This record gives sequence, structure tokens and C-alpha cells, in this order.
Amino acid sequence: MSAVIEDGPKISAEQVRRNREVGSDRWLFGWRIQNLTEQPMKFLAGRCPHGQFRSAERFFDPSLHAAAGKNATIEMPVLCDEPAGAVIENGFLILLVEWLDKQWRIFVRLRVTINQQGEPETATELITTQRVGFSGVG
Repeated sequence: MSAVIEDGPKISAEQVRRNREVGSDRWLFGWRIQNLTEQPMKFLAGRCPHGQFRSAERFFDPSLHAAAGKNATIEMPVLCDEPAGAVIENGFLILLVEWLDKQWRIFVRLRVTINQQGEPETATELITTQRVGFSGVG
């Protein structure tokens, strides 16, 4: 008998907006997340854990939904106070999703470039998935 290997949910992620919070080093980012599967997907939470591009975990209440092939917009307040010209490697947007009645983590690896106006811009480099609890850790 062969083992069943789940491919996991597939998405694309693109920054669609970024606005500075008045009087702070935090930015409100918006990413368009497209569900590339043939099943609906529910977005439960998100976080950005990098020291130079970070946010606390944000639980979406209510959760965000994307039907098969459709988009959801994830908004996250992110702290980033790097100088113009800086490049942050291996930033991440980590999403907790529910797909096919199972929870998954989706890791969106970002390259963050600080433009000449001091504004952070993200570019998606790689997206990977991991089923929650696959290793016995929740």
C-alpha cells in the first residue's frame, strides 16, 4: 500500500498597497492572495516574523474566504524602519489557512526593498506549504 501525499493548498501573493501609519514606523500592507486550487480556502491568521519586517499574529475575525480561483486581500500592520536603499532578505508572510477541512501554514517568502522615499516594497520569491500537525506539533 502506498502513502497518500497531499500537495497542499496553492496560492499566489502580490502586494497591492502599503500605507504608513501616522506617527509610527508601522505600515499597513495589503496583499492580494489568489486561491490557485479548485477548492475554497479560508484564511484564519497571518504574521510576519522577520526582525526587520515584523508583525504580531493577527487572527482574521471573521475569517477571510477565497473561492476556487478567486482572491482575498490580507491586510497586516508591519513594523519596518529600515533606511532607504536597504534590502531585507527572507522576510515572510505566514498564513494559517483551512483547506479541505485541514489546517495548513503557507509560507510566503518576501524580498523587501526600501525605496528612495523610505517606503518598504515587497516581492514574492517563493511560496511553500506545511500541514499543521504533520510532525506532531500544532
